[in-house]
Amino acid sequence: MSDAASTTGDYGRHIPALTSALRPQPLVELRAWGGERLVSGKRVLGVGCGDGRFALGVAPFATSVNGLDPDAEAITAAGKTARKNGVANVRFTVGAAQDLPYPDNAFEVVLLSWTL
Repeated sequence: MSDAASTTGDYGRHIPALTSALRPQPLVELRAWGGERLVSGKRVLGVGCGDGRFALGVAPFATSVNGLDPDAEAITAAGKTARKNGVANVRFTVGAAQDLPYPDNAFEVVLLSWTL
């Protein structure tokens, strides 16, 4: 993606974020929200997942994790990271929160981390 913001469908603008290295480790962040029990054994949706940092971090505790983001390049990178690390219970989809591509009640927990 270029340095300029890009339009994703009719849903606002995606502005490229800084590297995930500047954000807290997923488990540190999850613990600030109540810990692993928040996602343990549950179907989780990560809205605005970007490169999958947080989705991949909670995956060991969840039944399944779906990451959703309007940035196709970030979603591709997230999928590659999942495959490289053998994380099988995570899927990544290009899309926007305003038009979720999932049926009602598909998830028990929805997380937004570093999402505008």
